[in-house]
Amino acid sequence: MVRGRAAGPGPLRAAEPFDPEGAEMTDRTPPPAAGPAALGQPTNAARVSGGARALGSGSSVLPELAEAPPRTRRWWLHPAFLVSVGLTFLALAGALAWWIVSMATDSSVRVEGLSASVESGNLRLDWSGPDADYQLFVVDGDGAQTDLSGLVRGTEAWIPAAAGLADDRSCFVVRPGGTEGEVSLDAATLSGQRGASVCAADASS
Repeated sequence: MVRGRAAGPGPLRAAEPFDPEGAEMTDRTPPPAAGPAALGQPTNAARVSGGARALGSGSSVLPELAEAPPRTRRWWLHPAFLVSVGLTFLALAGALAWWIVSMATDSSVRVEGLSASVESGNLRLDWSGPDADYQLFVVDGDGAQTDLSGLVRGTEAWIPAAAGLADDRSCFVVRPGGTEGEVSLDAATLSGQRGASVCAADASS
């Protein structure tokens, strides 16, 4: 019995020659490996996800600003109040000026019944007339005149003896307040000024 010899390798086949025309050439460049993203640049995943995001989705909404409450103006600073105060002031000032002028030019004010008397050593002058302003002058023996209107109280005036404002030669002129013109003892002048005069020598005691 003859053992079979193991079959040896087959005959080598000659390499086929390379045919450049029949070969199919492909130019495939592998994609670059994903490296670390540069600082400040989005990654590929972020670019893809950002491009696929729906318009307006995920955007933040600005909060609504609360409307400031209207500023209330204090009532005494209101233009209408200021105007009313100004008009009231003007009306009062005009009324006061009219009253002063009317009292000064009132033709009904006339000094009548002027008399002089000595009481407790002081000289008292008294006359008749409405409640108005009056002028009082003292004329000494030399004709010098002194205004004593500050001593008038209503329709009378007291001349203190201790003040030395008058003597036995002195005379007094009383006329309505605001009267213009020369102070005179002349009867015609006094009549035109609606005034009167009396002398200390004629005072009753």
